[in-house]
Amino acid sequence: MENILINQLNPKALWEHFSQFCLIPRPSKHEQAIISYIRQQGELFHAKIEQDDIGNILLRVPASKGFEKSPVIALQSHVDMVAQANSDTPHDFMKDPLQLQIVDGWVTATGTTLGADNGIGCAAMLALMSDHSVIHGPLELLFTVDEEAGMGGAFGLQKNWLKAKQLLNLDTEEEGEIYIGCAGGVDINSSLECQWQQAEVTKEQVKLSLTGLLGGHSGVDIHLNRANANIILFQELLNLSQQFDFQLHSINGGTLRNAIPREAFVSIFTSDADAVIQWTNTRHKQLSQLYCTSEPNLTFTAIKSNSDNHSVLSIKQSQNLLSLFASHPNGVIKNSDVLPGVVESSNNLGVINLEAGQTLIIENLCRSASDDERDAHAIRIAQYQQLFNLNVEINGAYPGWQPNNDSQLLKQGLALYQRLFDKKAVIQVIHAGLECGLLSGKYPDCDMLSFGPTITGAHSPREQVNIKSVEKFWDYLVEFIAELSNN
Repeated sequence: MENILINQLNPKALWEHFSQFCLIPRPSKHEQAIISYIRQQGELFHAKIEQDDIGNILLRVPASKGFEKSPVIALQSHVDMVAQANSDTPHDFMKDPLQLQIVDGWVTATGTTLGADNGIGCAAMLALMSDHSVIHGPLELLFTVDEEAGMGGAFGLQKNWLKAKQLLNLDTEEEGEIYIGCAGGVDINSSLECQWQQAEVTKEQVKLSLTGLLGGHSGVDIHLNRANANIILFQELLNLSQQFDFQLHSINGGTLRNAIPREAFVSIFTSDADAVIQWTNTRHKQLSQLYCTSEPNLTFTAIKSNSDNHSVLSIKQSQNLLSLFASHPNGVIKNSDVLPGVVESSNNLGVINLEAGQTLIIENLCRSASDDERDAHAIRIAQYQQLFNLNVEINGAYPGWQPNNDSQLLKQGLALYQRLFDKKAVIQVIHAGLECGLLSGKYPDCDMLSFGPTITGAHSPREQVNIKSVEKFWDYLVEFIAELSNN
């Protein structure tokens, strides 16, 4: 469906801005074009525009007439999106617009991520400025960069920038839930200088592919126990190695440390190519039955391949890597003892990359509601990897956002939701990382909440946003701003 039809949805101003966001490439660390659009909108509606050294942009929006003396309210969302496409979808995230469509009451993109995380939040902030029917006091609209690749914008946020004592983060993904806390995270980046040799001329190249998995957000979806393509493929390779000798040639599993891998590909050289292919066909049928409910589109294939580069690892080093990845810590580590149904700690084996003749690269993202537990789990994972002689770096740690049940903003938000929709909002702590963790450290006296519309499949090409939930989110946001402006 064309963008023009998306523009006709309500609230009109929000969807118009979101449609523009979908026309402008904005993967993490490449946000200049979308920042230019936000700057243009700020100029159009007479906001005072400021930008810090890291690239975050702040629009100071004048109050509605008669509300000039109302308290300043801050709103915050991140402009970058996760760039994920299905392997059969040709899409260049550096230049191609997203192809939007409406399916059964949801907006989605064709074969790629949608960027509703966090484009809907950004669009809502701009709509508050451009829709003159919205009543508000002075607003600080903070658009941060580089959230998805390590929260670089929040880390580098200019000091003493915000004047507001109340901040609404618009980066959560279940309408009807109000978030008051989140997990922190840390990156575990590893490498191995491999020992290469030339494959024997009698050996043939085979490419094994595990595709069709659901994937998803490594924080929001980790409790669903979705299959990790990296783990499953290497478990199968370990099984294969019990019957046939082979040597690893290349590995390409996952693309982002914060996305559960949906696809993984391995190239091997073996003297038993036909038997390996037959074995894989049999295992595909068995895996399809094993994962028929949780991963109904799982596909496991093997085909003969051919490349000019015949570099391979030794059988011993190949076996070591099979053992490393087949048993690697992944998924939920521990559930919370105090918050039923909430994951406390997890790890995502997000990326494995090995090009023939090159260095092995591995990326993990470890999360926890406890900063101490986050660091402890990261150390244990690092030590596990070091048993296989990997070089390991632990970096990019960001804090969790600790819940405040006594928040006055929370009390107002809960009462307003009940009044508007005649039902209670659910108080939640999310296992994903929110920039509120870093922002609350920089602004300890600022009361914060997070809420948003319903988004499913974030960080995967299945990402979609529910249209009716966007309407409710907008109505709630507008009324919340009006109420806070009348305080």
